[in-house]
Amino acid sequence: MRALTHRQREILDYILRSIAQDGRFPSYREIGAHFGLTSPATVSQHLEALAAKGVLTRQGRYFAPAESLRFDQGIPIVGRVAAGSPITAVENIEDHIRWDRLGGEGTFAVRVVGDSMIDEGIREGDVAVVRPTDQVAQGELVVAYVGDEQEATVKRYHRQRDWIELHSSNPRYAPMRFPSDDRNFRLAGKVLAILRRY
Repeated sequence: MRALTHRQREILDYILRSIAQDGRFPSYREIGAHFGLTSPATVSQHLEALAAKGVLTRQGRYFAPAESLRFDQGIPIVGRVAAGSPITAVENIEDHIRWDRLGGEGTFAVRVVGDSMIDEGIREGDVAVVRPTDQVAQGELVVAYVGDEQEATVKRYHRQRDWIELHSSNPRYAPMRFPSDDRNFRLAGKVLAILRRY
């Protein structure tokens, strides 16, 4: 999927919002009116450009969002992640979270297991929405893979000169400590949100 211009991103966001609110793809007239475009041909050019970049698909005379952006699919829940002792991450899609502004390319979600983050209100069964990155600041909430088995865990990230520490939010769990060059330590990403179904 190629990068979008600012205007293309605005048009795509408007299309996705319209589908969420109205249950249908907006008309050329509605898109034109929203962006001050008086010519249907100009709207068509924008839609063709979005299709060329892979975010829209053509279905006969009509357009639709690419499969990865459709609201009926959402963000995949790809496995479980420990909030206690690490567990092996099983990357099978269990469910989907409705696509929203938390989304973005590569965004995924994992279900929390354990109680090591309970003092932050993160409970077993909660879903952590994660943006893949290896660039995180001190104290940020992350999902990391650790050990020979690449077990997954959610913790607060702290880096010292020669060490990386993952901190729990439960006094029953000691910090997990790894040499900064540990080949068996890998950041999966930064936690963007914690979701809970009641």
